[in-house]
Amino acid sequence: MTLLSNVNNILPEIGFPQLTSVVGNTNQLARQALALANREGRSLAKHDWRILVKRNVITTASSADSYSLPSDFDHFIHSTEWNETKRNRLYGPIDDTYWNADLSGLTVVTVADRFQLRADGVNSRIFIRPVPTTSANITFFYAANSWCRSAGGQRQSSFAADTDVLLLDDYVFELGIKWRLLQAQKRDYQVEMAEYTNEKKKAMAR
Repeated sequence: MTLLSNVNNILPEIGFPQLTSVVGNTNQLARQALALANREGRSLAKHDWRILVKRNVITTASSADSYSLPSDFDHFIHSTEWNETKRNRLYGPIDDTYWNADLSGLTVVTVADRFQLRADGVNSRIFIRPVPTTSANITFFYAANSWCRSAGGQRQSSFAADTDVLLLDDYVFELGIKWRLLQAQKRDYQVEMAEYTNEKKKAMAR
């Protein structure tokens, strides 16, 4: 279902006329609906919906201790991190206290691979210890932040056109826009939010 369809499905229910367009429309209702649709999409994407889960492979290089993450990376699916070449688990993310002690030589050196996620310049990177000395494949599952797609199939992290399609549950998404619009209009929204919360729980359980 497209963004425009999602928005127009709920507008009459709360006393608003349907829109001919959402993206690029200067109408106040359209602008508000677009902003709240993107907010709802980002909020829903924080959960590990199966459509958002991807597998990534990093090939290490000798003496390189950090590596780029996928461009659509949001968060790790924990306990899926493995050194596929060694067939060993990667342990982490390691907290800063232990990591700094490790770098300072204050902890017992082990052969177990461990990792930490932190900034390196303007980007987040995955740091690995012990520092690799050979090439190996590091694999993990992660949740992507690309929760919608264009009409042509390009995955995105926000709506850019009326024809963009949500990758998540349409019904839950529409309920989310509905209570958010009511709240933004300073109208009562408690009943609608309760329905949304209940339906989201059921969708996640499925």
